[in-house]
Amino acid sequence: MEQDIVQYIGEQKVATIACVDNNMPYCFNCYYSFIEEEALLIYKSSLNTHHEQLLEKNKNIAGTIIPEQIDVTTIRGIQFEGMLLNETWELTMKASSSYYLRFPFAMAVPGKLYLISLHSVKFTDNTKGFGHKQHWQKK
Repeated sequence: MEQDIVQYIGEQKVATIACVDNNMPYCFNCYYSFIEEEALLIYKSSLNTHHEQLLEKNKNIAGTIIPEQIDVTTIRGIQFEGMLLNETWELTMKASSSYYLRFPFAMAVPGKLYLISLHSVKFTDNTKGFGHKQHWQKK
């Protein structure tokens, strides 16, 4: 993955995740951590949420990562597509370390960690010229 994209994802904290509910879009916001080597976003969610139930049926997602404050002339943001992964011991341990090191307060909150395998990323960076875009696709 291009270093500009990796750096940007690492600088931000909140993603918006979109999924599908009976052919209708549904989205939610979450804190995330990132494991660059596997192109994984990790987020935590309470059990039995609406989006958890939707993602059990259809693991395909899309989402965005934008800064908290937006200035149109210097806007930077990520649009991504991916898929929710099934848990494995190794990935769960990596995800847990990544997430709780970044958000230690989340250890006190009940819930489950989820892993998103990124398939494609589009990074818009107007600080490099209006409409400047970088694209990444998993090989």
